[in-house]
Amino acid sequence: MDEWSNNACLGYIVAALTRKGWTHDQIKTVVGAVHTEFDFKTVDEARCIYEQSDY
Repeated sequence: MDEWSNNACLGYIVAALTRKGWTHDQIKTVVGAVHTEFDFKTVDEARCIYEQSDY
């Protein structure tokens, strides 16, 4: 498995939202929100949140 990287995670988000046609300001808002979560959630906590979601 690849090594975890916050910047890589943010890069995936930027790439996906850009592909979907989101505006710069919309992407900036999402990236800022995710970046903040890095300070409050461990990688395992974030994984569990995703795995328990319907996404």
